[in-house]
Amino acid sequence: MFFDPGAWPPSPGGFDPPPPEPRLNAAQERVLLRLIGLLLFALFVGPLAGASLIDVAIAVARAIF
Repeated sequence: MFFDPGAWPPSPGGFDPPPPEPRLNAAQERVLLRLIGLLLFALFVGPLAGASLIDVAIAVARAIF
């Protein structure tokens, strides 16, 4: 169990404070996951197909999004 000496005095009733709200909303999380997916795609396909296929993937992504 983690002991936080700065949490003195203990909260009334012995209940912990509510957990913090998430920092990213749903739209931001979706964009971040798409970016990670694109980078993973480039990581695995890049050495096999060369830069031309990555350029095609970027062009298609720009046309769709």
